[in-house]
Amino acid sequence: MKTVACIIARTNSTRLPQKVLLEVNGRRVIEHIIDRIKKVKDIDEIYIATSTHPDDKILGEIASQNNIRIHYGSETSVIDRMLEISEKENAKSLIRITGDNIFTDPEILEMTLAAHNELKAEYSRAEKLPIGTTAEVIDVEALRRCYYSIDPEKSEYLFYYIFDPTKYKTLVMLPKDNNLIKEYGSLTVDTPNDMERTEYIFNNIDSKMILYRDIVELSHNKKIPYYEINKDTKIKLPDNDSIKYGDFRNLLDKRIDKSQQFFY
Repeated sequence: MKTVACIIARTNSTRLPQKVLLEVNGRRVIEHIIDRIKKVKDIDEIYIATSTHPDDKILGEIASQNNIRIHYGSETSVIDRMLEISEKENAKSLIRITGDNIFTDPEILEMTLAAHNELKAEYSRAEKLPIGTTAEVIDVEALRRCYYSIDPEKSEYLFYYIFDPTKYKTLVMLPKDNNLIKEYGSLTVDTPNDMERTEYIFNNIDSKMILYRDIVELSHNKKIPYYEINKDTKIKLPDNDSIKYGDFRNLLDKRIDKSQQFFY
């Protein structure tokens, strides 16, 4: 029943160069993520899952400095990297955290992992929250099935393929408190505007570990810059396709409705 967390990260970002290495409040973006994952109970190992490209070697230094592990794998296939880690560790479940999700919430992730194990799900995620708040828990056998049904080179968009209640036993975590629901929001770090928002949050919340509920409270008192997502904003999909965010939310809502639901 070993559970391994995989922080998916590379240093080749274009819109915000080397975003995982940028410093906020004295720590690199990826180190904030590491700190958060370390707070989650019942995770046996934490890996940075990166590539063999020479530019990504610095992530090995960061892993060593923070007492976690590193795996160098395919430059383009995220799913290959994850399955290689699962074989190294003989893991039952993997947690996928993308390297730009600096506000991954450890409390929500811990509840997601517990519910995933209790209900024997194959794929679990929290929903109705801003982009960048949550991680995904994935059963390794389901991930292997997914591998053989997709083009691994497109697995940067893994959630798009595996969050499919017609093929996998999917579980969705939903907040009971309507104040926590924010489908049209973003807390990820992918652009200079995102970085401005991130710095604003750190400058306005006095906490060593900022949780999503702290950000919600701040948003009730102050206007957080670049927090809102317009429904017409285009987001990327596989095959160089794109979709309006409002249409994307409608697609997710259909998948949520067909998934097992757990309210917290």
